[in-house]
Amino acid sequence: MNFLEFEDFVLSEECYNNHDVSYIDIDGLQHYLFYDSFWEYQPKILNLLMSENTIKVEQMEKYYGYINQTAHIFFNKTNGPTFDIHTDPVKVIIECLDGTKHMEIEGNEIVLKPGESVVIQPNTEHRALNYKKALMVSYGIRDTETLDGLRKNNGDMQS
Repeated sequence: MNFLEFEDFVLSEECYNNHDVSYIDIDGLQHYLFYDSFWEYQPKILNLLMSENTIKVEQMEKYYGYINQTAHIFFNKTNGPTFDIHTDPVKVIIECLDGTKHMEIEGNEIVLKPGESVVIQPNTEHRALNYKKALMVSYGIRDTETLDGLRKNNGDMQS
């Protein structure tokens, strides 16, 4: 998926029906979008695409057909907001889909180009450094806690 394909996807009825879309604000806080119809969803997404916020699309494992891992896509503009340094309880693979993705892992900066990835071991401190416009996917390997929650809530993290 590249930038243009992402824009088409996030504006699509498929994304509206099957994925939770949120954004990360300047303070590194995540906000889910709520809407009552596809016609209400699209203008919110257009506004989000024009903003400086980072967009996160969850449940991409459905799109890719994965059954034992989670996948979330992040789209950020140059110097877009990001989460603070954090850890994950599972192994995470970060793959750059388009642009240039800068990551900080245990204090070391790593630069990823399209098609390149990095493995982050469980409980390892890391964060995205959004110096450049980028599209990336984060795979949570064997993330059964999240997957079980999704199954319990019919695929909706907002429940």
